[in-house]
Amino acid sequence: MARLKDGLLFSRRGDDAVPGRRLRPILFFFVFVSCALMLLSRLDHSILAGTRWQIASWLTPVLKTAMIPVEPIRDLGRTISTQVALQSELERLRQENRRLGNWEWRARRLETKLTDLEALAKVVPEQKLDFVTSRVIADSIGAFVHNVTIEAGRTRKVESGYPVINADGLIGRIVDVGPDAARVLLATDINSRIPVVVGPKAVRAILAGDNSAEPRLMYLADGAKVSPGDDVSTSGVGGLFPAGLRLGSVADDTSSEPRVALKADLDRLDYVSVLFFNDPSARLINDPVSRKSATDSAEPISAEGMDP
Repeated sequence: MARLKDGLLFSRRGDDAVPGRRLRPILFFFVFVSCALMLLSRLDHSILAGTRWQIASWLTPVLKTAMIPVEPIRDLGRTISTQVALQSELERLRQENRRLGNWEWRARRLETKLTDLEALAKVVPEQKLDFVTSRVIADSIGAFVHNVTIEAGRTRKVESGYPVINADGLIGRIVDVGPDAARVLLATDINSRIPVVVGPKAVRAILAGDNSAEPRLMYLADGAKVSPGDDVSTSGVGGLFPAGLRLGSVADDTSSEPRVALKADLDRLDYVSVLFFNDPSARLINDPVSRKSATDSAEPISAEGMDP
């Protein structure tokens, strides 16, 4: 009985082993075919490429049909992920709105105080600037010159010396004016010099172009500390530019003359605006009536009143 059981068991084991042995050649065949297809895919042959595209075209309807039941599930997953992202974005916007509301309240209070102080001190109001927007029609940005030409000239009341800006800040000033065109000297040109203030302490310096992408800060005061990331804007000193026009920020440079990363991308200028800013000191010098009245109002100093 035991032998019979052993025989039965042995026969069953043999029967179970036969299908496994039959599957091994099929498995080896598929592995061989897979390796052969991988090697053929590496060969850049027109016949193989045509065959692949033909097979792909045959399988495309089948794949489209197989994806029909899966599309609703994919749409549902995208909808759920979008809703989760919107919830977090909504919460972030609510917090930002609260912060902006507090800043708006403080800004209004400061604006009211500033208006009252200006009225008490009889501060001369700043010049209101008009502007004209024009398209850039040509650029000359190379190793030795950095300027562009705009489609606005004397017929649009553009004059030499006017500052030119875009949405990112100051880019340069007008240097040559024609009837219907003008040339703009960019802030990166080697001939450009712009008085600026740097950082929260309003450190004064000169932004000097050297035909590189990042102009230098020159003539910093002794002991002045400039850190990377400090904002750089026009100071208004000299009357060439109005005060407060943004230029960029101090780059991560530890040299004695740090560089400034400009906010505006001067290599991709499309439309720019020309500010009608007139230098008050230039008007005083060119106006003979103002010059004569200033001379007459000065009191002469006699020699008798001077100390020996």
